[in-house]
This record gives sequence, structure tokens and C-alpha cells, in this order.
Amino acid sequence: MVDTNNVLKVENLKINFFTRKGIVYAVDDISFTLKKGETLGLVGESGCGKTTTVLGLMKMVPTPGEITGGRILIDGKNIIPLSENEMRQKVRWEKVSMVFQGAMNCLTPVYTIEKQMMETIQEHKNIKRLQAKKCITNYLNLVGLPEDIIRRYPHELSGGMKQRIVIAT
Repeated sequence: MVDTNNVLKVENLKINFFTRKGIVYAVDDISFTLKKGETLGLVGESGCGKTTTVLGLMKMVPTPGEITGGRILIDGKNIIPLSENEMRQKVRWEKVSMVFQGAMNCLTPVYTIEKQMMETIQEHKNIKRLQAKKCITNYLNLVGLPEDIIRRYPHELSGGMKQRIVIAT
């Protein structure tokens, strides 16, 4: 039976990096549960595996890293067996996202906000331009930004506005 209160459940997650010098046990047997409406913070020293854990939740661990054990349940479904395409279309951005520390730096300075948001939305939702434009308006509303911001470039925005663009995207 699926526990609908658990949005995210991580059970005994292990992530290893296989190098020429041996195996690096980056994440070794971490477990936690996040229920609907809860907030979870991962706190620890630099290099302790916080980012690797979150990348594992999205199956984006960089090579030579691999998820070598455990389960990641999102809304009760184990995502570890899912293909890259299934992750991109059904999980990432829809169910789980990550705002990186340098989030504002991921906006390309030569493209408008609309072009950057449009590309991301169409990649993940597989929808037409008109539908994507409606999504952009909705997402900007959710983060408190006006619709006309889409014609601007990142250098024309404050740091807080850029951060909200990344969160909306």
C-alpha cells in the first residue's frame, strides 16, 4: 500500500564514484522521508555528500558516479529503474527540482528571459509554444514577477529577480 502522505522517501541510498584510485563512497546508506507540506534541509560540512544526495534524487549523478543501492520513492514510485527520458518527461521539473547555489549564473546573458524559459518548458513538458507561453505567465505569477519581464535580458534584472526566474523555470 502506498503512503500518500510521503512525497519523498529515500531508503538506504548509496552513491559511489568509481575512479582509477578506487571507490569513493560519497553517499553511504542515507534514509529520510519528506511528507506533504514539510520542508527538509540537508546540513553538513563541505564535501559531505549533500549535493551528491540531491543529484541522486534526480538521477543526475555525474560520471563516474553511480547510484549503487537503495530506493528513491517519489509519490510512492521508485524512480531508480526509470530511463533518462522518463525522468526528464515525468519526474524532473514536474515532481522534483533543484535550485543550485549559483542559480543566477545559469541564465544566458544573450537570450531573453522568455527564450530561456520557453526552451526549458518545451523540453520538459513537450508542449507547443502557445501553451508554453501560458505556463510562463503562470510561473512568473507564482514567484511574483510581472509578465512583461519576459522581454528583458538577465543583466537588466536584480539578483532577486533572476533567482525567482530560475525558481519559476
